[in-house]
Amino acid sequence: MAAGRRVRSGGAVRAWAMGLLLIVAVSEAALPPLIDRRVERAVASGFPLKDSVAARARAFPAVRMLLGQFDRLDLDIRGARLAGLRVDSIKVRSIGARAPLSDFAPSSVRWARALGDSEVTASISDADINDYLGGRDDALRTFSVAFADGLVRLDGAISFAGLNVSVRSQGHLVIEDGDRLAYAVDKLSVERSQLPGFLLDMLEGKIELGVDLSGLPFGISLEGMRVEAGVVHVYGRTGEGGLVP
Repeated sequence: MAAGRRVRSGGAVRAWAMGLLLIVAVSEAALPPLIDRRVERAVASGFPLKDSVAARARAFPAVRMLLGQFDRLDLDIRGARLAGLRVDSIKVRSIGARAPLSDFAPSSVRWARALGDSEVTASISDADINDYLGGRDDALRTFSVAFADGLVRLDGAISFAGLNVSVRSQGHLVIEDGDRLAYAVDKLSVERSQLPGFLLDMLEGKIELGVDLSGLPFGISLEGMRVEAGVVHVYGRTGEGGLVP
């Protein structure tokens, strides 16, 4: 009799353990994609104009994410428009983010608070900068920028006293105020004519190219950049606590 009870008890324990393992297996498989989609919808609401948003949220066990605890949260925002400039890619990598799932709601940017001190990489193409320059209403609307490996050129033409004066320059990008890029001229060549002083001052100073990341839902502090053929990659970290009160 006692042996039979032990057998039945052991079988119940095994069944309970198997049931628990099944629940864990199902939650590990089902929860991440569900939470990914919730995060994507919330983040997309912080970028009214964009091409796509992809999220990858992970924790072990996955049920911890229901409590707002993430081991890792990766975001990839493609084609976001910031003040008229298209940014090809914004990637955020957050380790140990803490945010209740209620913060990841459409039309809310409370999720940005969870991304403090996360790694950020943004990639901007020279083609998108040129589209932005072409829509300006100042002298830079006729200019175009070109990125090569480690090199930046800004060339164009300026109308002055009935003449179109070709301007060619080579320079480098600099970070201003932690969230903007500007172009600094190293070499300047002007065709046929001397430009007036105010235009020379503009070209020999730092030129705003419209690369301004201050409008992101989370704060950002740029730390460096890498210029490649056709694209500049800037990298830094999100501000602790983001921009959300």
